[in-house]
Order: sequence, then C-alpha cells, then structure tokens
Amino acid sequence: CFVEDEFLNNDVFSPIAYLGSIIEPKKVVIVGTIVAIVSDKMWYYDGCNHCKSKLEQKFETYDKEDGTSDVRNEKVYQCSNKDC
Repeated sequence: CFVEDEFLNNDVFSPIAYLGSIIEPKKVVIVGTIVAIVSDKMWYYDGCNHCKSKLEQKFETYDKEDGTSDVRNEKVYQCSNKDC
C-alpha cells in the first residue's frame, strides 16, 4: 500500500496540535493554508545535511593572551540528533 493511498482512503484527521503526542514513528501529511507572507523578515529551518534533524548553534570560547576568555566570532552548528 502506498502512502498516497493511505492518505486518500483515510477519513481520520487530527489537529496539528496532536503531532507532539505521536509516540511511534509514522508518516503524516500536514495540510494548511498560507494566509500571509512577512517578506521583511528572514525565516528558514537549519537542518542537518545527513539526517535532517534541527541544527543548534554552538558557541565556542577561547582564552585570550591577557588571561580573559571570549566567544569566537564564528557560527558553528551541531546536529541535535545524538545518533547522527
């Protein structure tokens, strides 16, 4: 049975709020309507190239010559999937 057939023949629908209660891995289809586009703000999803999980920005500190510490001015991202 194909995913498309499962979707077309399934008459059980749930609100998107129930996504967080899914325990077992499963395929879902989310249907929505775009009601507005905010074009003056950037939006995107940083995802891992390998597993597509969320990336988290990691801040690295370093010791300066004067003995103080600082945060590197580089953006470093790390996959949030511990198994990746």
